[in-house]
Amino acid sequence: MIPVYKPFLNKKILSYAHEALESTWISSSGKYLNIVSDKLKELNNSNYVILTNNGTSATHLMSIGLKYKNPTIKNILVPNNVYIAAWNSFKMNPVYNLIPLDCDLDTWNTNYDNIWQYLECDERTNKKDYISHLDKIAKYNSNDTAFLIVHNIGNIVDVPKLKNKYENYIFLEDNCEGFLGKYGEKPSGSESLMSSVSFFGNKTLTSGEGGAIFTNDEDLYHHLNSVKSHGMTENKFVFNKLGYNYRMSNVQAAILLGQIESIDIIKEKKSFVFDEYKKNLGVVEGLVTQKIETNTTHSEWVFGLRFTKYSYDELKNLQLHLYKNDIETRPMFPPITHHSHYKGICDNIKNAKILYEQILILPSYPDLTKEEIKYICNTIKKYEKSFNNRN
Repeated sequence: MIPVYKPFLNKKILSYAHEALESTWISSSGKYLNIVSDKLKELNNSNYVILTNNGTSATHLMSIGLKYKNPTIKNILVPNNVYIAAWNSFKMNPVYNLIPLDCDLDTWNTNYDNIWQYLECDERTNKKDYISHLDKIAKYNSNDTAFLIVHNIGNIVDVPKLKNKYENYIFLEDNCEGFLGKYGEKPSGSESLMSSVSFFGNKTLTSGEGGAIFTNDEDLYHHLNSVKSHGMTENKFVFNKLGYNYRMSNVQAAILLGQIESIDIIKEKKSFVFDEYKKNLGVVEGLVTQKIETNTTHSEWVFGLRFTKYSYDELKNLQLHLYKNDIETRPMFPPITHHSHYKGICDNIKNAKILYEQILILPSYPDLTKEEIKYICNTIKKYEKSFNNRN
């Protein structure tokens, strides 16, 4: 079976893990934690990094940090077609009201083209457009509303462009899928108040589990670094706030260090996988990949393919056909309303529903070979030919 993903683990990565185990520093202290922190700050061009036990914990810390720095914020503008951790991390605090926005059929990211008409007009808003839509009441303003940006399956949203347009608003980034992508020449996640990343086993850089939160705000760093460790103070066993145990272990950090030191190899391998897919499938009518926004660089996390002529049932048949041919795939994230605890939160899911019913995520791991990619593509093309003959 060709899996959807498996981590890149060379001898260097394994040797660091073994060294951490042999040192007996296997919990939340040890030399690898400090080394990895410095490496990540450099990678993300950020002043501060907080290592966590997973990406969801990091995103939850963002929600806590937002309330700490901006207590009047209650509305969060969110995508309506991303992994559920982005929403759950904020709804853990019932004060937050999620405002789901529908996605773009080309980029698969949130469509922000018309969001201005729902926001309070400011000096950067196109006054002509605003006046022409006076029948629409601006529901949200920069005092009570923030943006949560999610780079869906690695396709980067141009955050600096949005910040320039809505300069009075707070921006946060769930960069768990976009890590190592870019807007302009800047790393994704580096231009917001905070950003979270995941080092789960299926991420480009992994520590098995693990995550991090980045910020350039020193006060925010100290606050969240305490929250992630039970609310600790400098006095041992004395705590001054409600906190969690969200700490990364030294063993996780050791694995992550090996990954970071192998980053050029991993990125080269991932780029090869994406290029081969595009070369083999890019000319097939009805098969569409993500459109990359101008001035951004895809993180090349996983490769998604949209079958524009398929119904949902046809897509499921294709997925089963691939599985029977030893090819594992994954569906696209469903619309937010497909989850029972968010049922009825919005009715604006038209595009999210289309993408969910037409997209498959293909095997995308670094060590995927040219022969395996060719086999996957040929299997898809044969099914596509059969579909065309039937229709």
